[in-house]
Amino acid sequence: MREILELIAENERFLVVSHIFPDGDAIGSTLALGKILKRLGKDVVFYNRDAIPYNFEFMLGADSWTRELEGETEFDVVFMLDCGEKDRIGEVPDFVWNAKVGVIDHHKTFDPDFADVYYRDVNAAATGELIFRIGEDLGVLDLEIARCLYCTLSTDTGSFRYSNTTQTTFNIAGSLVALGVDPWEMTSEIYENQPRKRLELLAKVLSTLEFSTCGRLAFLQIEELPAPGEESLTDGFINYARSVRGVEVATQMTWDPEASHWRISFRSRGKVDVSELAAGFGGGGHHNAAGCRIAGSAEDVRAELTSALESMLDVQ
Repeated sequence: MREILELIAENERFLVVSHIFPDGDAIGSTLALGKILKRLGKDVVFYNRDAIPYNFEFMLGADSWTRELEGETEFDVVFMLDCGEKDRIGEVPDFVWNAKVGVIDHHKTFDPDFADVYYRDVNAAATGELIFRIGEDLGVLDLEIARCLYCTLSTDTGSFRYSNTTQTTFNIAGSLVALGVDPWEMTSEIYENQPRKRLELLAKVLSTLEFSTCGRLAFLQIEELPAPGEESLTDGFINYARSVRGVEVATQMTWDPEASHWRISFRSRGKVDVSELAAGFGGGGHHNAAGCRIAGSAEDVRAELTSALESMLDVQ
């Protein structure tokens, strides 16, 4: 963290970016770190290839989010949040990599060879925990930043229900509430303000639900993506499959017509380390939540994943 603080102190122009298809941790961390830098008088660009999903548009600072990097803009530092591999942020202009690169992340999988500084903690419930430490050390935390950080904790812990929730997570959440965060307001905006179209899509996706013969694996399939800008409407569908009694691992297969491959998401109840599984297919993530990309027919991909998952279940 000291090296991250040195990058902040010694430089002026920053690009803050996170992974494509950003979730609550990616969005909250980007906005929180960007606001911290702005409080210090720094010049900051908030960037992501993809738009902010509907349920995070209420966040203050969301209107500063840009999806384009114009011209030969030079940055002193690029902070990559909630991911540790270059390709996780999508294609960016070459000039971006002329800057120093700092990775701030909590995932197990990462590329150790491209960044100048790595600040990683795989025991953190969210990247937001690391951003909280930075903001606390710099003495710049306020309600606006606290709301962004609460978003990271709430979403990456499944509303403080998942096994990655620790005493530290609750202590940080308590500090954020002390700064003025209203837990019900955040919960209402993130989880209970759904468009009707999302529920209509959920009904269609649940109709594809299948189980392995042993009953420990569940599969969902999305063959037709929502309209551009509505991809986030399917977020969280996989948790319905994981919630079925007896299921150890849920898999969601989403067809990406532009890339001609399936985007695979895994959710584990804890017995299977799905980050290890995803890494075997060129992906990565956490013990209980990970993903990868695989080309092929739906039947072949499901068979391949079933074989790999059953092998892991048998040896664990």
